[in-house]
Amino acid sequence: MFCCCIFLAVSLLHSLCHFHVSGYGSGCTEHPVFTPSALVVKYGDPANFTCVVCQKDCSEDVFGLEHAVGEVTKNGTTMFWTVDRLTEWDISVECYYITNIGDQCSSTLNITIYQPPESVSISFVNHTGMMFENQQYTLQCSLQNVAPVQSLTVTFYRGNTALGHLQSNSEQKKPVNETFTLNITPSREDDGAQYWCETKLELGPAGPQRPPVVTSEKLPAIVHCESERNKDVL
Repeated sequence: MFCCCIFLAVSLLHSLCHFHVSGYGSGCTEHPVFTPSALVVKYGDPANFTCVVCQKDCSEDVFGLEHAVGEVTKNGTTMFWTVDRLTEWDISVECYYITNIGDQCSSTLNITIYQPPESVSISFVNHTGMMFENQQYTLQCSLQNVAPVQSLTVTFYRGNTALGHLQSNSEQKKPVNETFTLNITPSREDDGAQYWCETKLELGPAGPQRPPVVTSEKLPAIVHCESERNKDVL
């Protein structure tokens, strides 16, 4: 009987140490609260948050923080997490406690790691040199190493006039290279105009007050009228 009790105690301790919190039990009257409620961090920057496990007295419950990186300190049922450099793109953090009847109560912090594009360039697709009015051409804006690309808005400009806003359908969290294209049909009034593109990471209310913006160089346009093209043909 004594051996059975020891085995049961060791088995219970082992299951708690390897427990994976996955949601709410039927006896969860509250859930852990993160401050801030969402975390937006530039890749490589320091970060921190606080998790209050519960408002009531749950000091006798089993509780903890599932995390892959960073350091955790505890003060009662409040946990403080810090990291000097956040370099994990797929980071997941979960704060949890287990009630005295075995219910598992948890919250997951929404973390966004971002990186503005390292470079932005603009060019024409399969075209160099002068253009002719009323002919269609394709501008392309090429970005390198940007994340998360689904939060990016790319705007094409002619001078100070916005020509179009584009976004990516990719859900990749890690840095990617991406190319956006826009068809244009120049007129003779566009001769001498400058085309360029702007990238902006829209990271929501938890992100920087000023969204990260990176712009390309300016691409001058030489536009010839249709009559000049006909002369060249003749």
